[in-house]
Formats: sequence, C-alpha cells, structure tokens
Amino acid sequence: MNQLLKYIASTVIVLLTVFGNTFAQKVMTLEECREQAIAFNKELKNAALQNREAQVNQEVARTAYLPSVGFSSSLMHRPGMDPISIPGHFLQTANSEEDAINGNFSGPSDVWSPGTNIDLGSLTLINSGFEVNQAIYAGGKIRFSNKQADAGVSIADMALNMKYSEVIEQTDKAFWQVATVEENIKIADEYIKMLTELEEQMTAMYEVGLQPASEKLRVTVQKNEADLNLIKARNGLKVAKMYLNQILGQPLDTEIQISHNASPEVKLFNLEDGLTQAGNKRNELKILEKQKEISELDAKITRADYLPTVGLSAQYTSYWVKDLYEEIDFQPMLAAQVSIPIFQWGQGKKKQRAAQLKVQQAVTDLQHTNDLINLEVMQVKVQVEEAYESILLAQKSVAEAEESMNETKASFEVGINTTTDMLNAQAQWVQAKAQLTQTIASFEVLKTRWQSVTGNLYMPEEEN
Repeated sequence: MNQLLKYIASTVIVLLTVFGNTFAQKVMTLEECREQAIAFNKELKNAALQNREAQVNQEVARTAYLPSVGFSSSLMHRPGMDPISIPGHFLQTANSEEDAINGNFSGPSDVWSPGTNIDLGSLTLINSGFEVNQAIYAGGKIRFSNKQADAGVSIADMALNMKYSEVIEQTDKAFWQVATVEENIKIADEYIKMLTELEEQMTAMYEVGLQPASEKLRVTVQKNEADLNLIKARNGLKVAKMYLNQILGQPLDTEIQISHNASPEVKLFNLEDGLTQAGNKRNELKILEKQKEISELDAKITRADYLPTVGLSAQYTSYWVKDLYEEIDFQPMLAAQVSIPIFQWGQGKKKQRAAQLKVQQAVTDLQHTNDLINLEVMQVKVQVEEAYESILLAQKSVAEAEESMNETKASFEVGINTTTDMLNAQAQWVQAKAQLTQTIASFEVLKTRWQSVTGNLYMPEEEN
C-alpha cells in the first residue's frame, strides 16, 4: 500500500536534508541520480496516485456485499379540497348474526345513523421510514465486479513498475550522456595539449630554418580545429546537464557534478534466458493478461444481467395525516423481491456475443505484444553483445593507437616521419579514446535496458 508514495516522500526528505536548495554542491553518483529522479518525477507520482485510486475502487467494490441502509421521507400537500358529505340513513338489520356476517340483511331497521360533513380545506400527508436492503443473489455480478476491482489494482501496480523502469532508463541515459561528454572534453584537452607542444616544437624548428612555415601552419590549423571542437563539446555538456537536471527535477542551470568510473571493468553477463524471463516478468504481458481476465469477467457480468435476482428489504415506516392521524407510530415490514428476465428480443445473446468478441481481441493483443517483446529482447541481446565486442576492439585500438603515436613521435623527432604523420597518429589516438568512452557508456545503458526488457527492473519493495 502506497509503497512508492512512501518511498518518494522519504527520498525527498533525505535529499532536502542533505543539500537543501543548493543542488550544485553535491557530486552525485548514478544511484543518487536515480533516487532523486524517482522522488521528483511527476509522471511517477501520478502513477502512484492512480495506484491508490485503484485500491480505493477495490474497497468500494467490497461494499456491494454489505446491506444498504437509508432513510426516506416524503410530504404531500393538496390545497382546496371539496368538503366530504356523508348523508344519514337507517342501519340494516338481519334475522341472525350469521346472516349479518354473510351479508343477508332482511331490511332497514328503526335505528338512525346521522350523517356527517368533513371539511378539511386541504390534505397534508407525511410518509417517513428507514429501509435496509440486502442483495441475496444477483447472478454473480457482485463477485465478478470485485474480481475486476482486484485486477484493476494489479494493473495499477504493474503500471507503476513500468513507469519506474522508464524513469530509471531515462535517468541512466542522461547520466551516461553527461559522463561521455565530460570524458570527451578531457580527451580534447589532452589532444590540444599535444598539439600545443607540437606547435611550439614546429615554431622553434621554423625559427632555425629546419621546417617551412607551411608545416608549422598545418599544426596551428589542426589546433584551431581542436579548440573549436572543444567549445562545441563544452556547449554539448551544458545541454546534456540541462537534460539531466530536468529529469532530476532541479533548475536547468544547476551546475550538477557527477561521479563515475571512467574505466570500469566490463564483463558480459548471462543473456541466455532473456526470452523466458521476459515472458514471465514483463509487466506489459501481465497487464494484458489482467485485461483479458477483465474482458472475460465482463462477459460473465453481461450474462448475469439476464439471470434472476433475489433481494430482501426491511422497512420501518410511519404515516402522519394532518387532522386525521397525527400519531407518529413506526411499523416494521419485511419484503422479498425476485426479478426474472423472460424475453428481450435476443438482446442478452447479442450482448454476450459482443463480450466474447472483446475477449478474443484481448487474446490477440496479448499474442501480438508477446511477439513484439520477444523481438525486442533479441534485438537488445544483439546490441549488448555488439557493445561488449566494441569495447574489446576499442580497448585494443586505444593501445595500438597510443603505441603508434609514440612510435611516430620518436620517428618524427629524428626526421623519419612528417608532420602529417604525427598529426594523423594523434588524431587516431583521440578517435580511439573517444570511441572507447562511447562504447563503455553504451554498454552501461544497455545493461539497464536489458534489465528492463527482461522484466527485472522493479522498484524497491516497501520496508516494514
């Protein structure tokens, strides 16, 4: 109950306690970014509220088993009534009591019954009473409706987990985007430092006549291009941080700092049972299973609409008539009601047929989604394997590019290699380093993606 709302509330309190209004003072790890994103994500909060709404609807459905108690009162007033006149007459007589009881009168007697006049002017009637109603049998509608409410809670739980997975994936992508750009800036700084040293070396050689001006200018042009790329990278970092700030629910211009391992130990995890895990754990499939169950219950409820219903009621009522009966005297009354549908021109069968067609649609949707999820799992599996192989190749490329750059530098200093050779070797080293950084970030994001597509990315359980 309310596990995410409690989790969000506790996380918000911790975050506000730790760094108050100064988000920029905190160097955040990936886990801390995840926690803050969960705490501040508005869509996740809405999903938690929808989950609570489903639980309340479940509680409402349970009340259908209980009797309903009500009080009703009505007032009737008729003004301007005509007087009621009853004329006098002689009473009838009979030869015996038995004849009188049987209505066999012998004629009028000599006993006179005087007439009367009733002039009410108006009639006021008040009818009040308490009533208790209890459904005894409704064709199973109450039971089926409660099962639907239970399924609604399960769907809300799974939708909440799906939104949690989306937030985690989104946060990881933004985090590793910032990390990648930061690493690329470090590489660019190192590259510019190399070019600056080479430029100074070429300037010295030019001044003593060992190199023409064109060779020195070639290095200067390359350095200017590197400076421009560094400016673009820094602007890209600002944009990446804005996106991460937006996910974390803090001002876009917050100067967020992140902490990550630039050279993590990369291991390929088990990818063999991905399809089985996805088939058993994916919330999309579980939701469609529940929607299919709800459609089947709709069909049963439709059928129940055309079955007999039985109910009981107990009433405690009283009447009050002005000038005639002004005593308040509540009297009990019990009643039973049976309703049996007989003929509706085939309406019931047609509605049941329509409900069964909805069940078939739900089954088809489930099968189609299962096929798409299987395809998605296989695609991510290929991407993970490709990312892992790319890291191994990128690591090899970095080592070879660094060795090539060192060899080229040594040969350049003794006049064997040209300036162009030196620039190319440095550029290849930069490209290899940047490629390694990108492949590592992609692999980290794909690890989270694999957890998501196999149904293993769940929000923490509520602690008791």
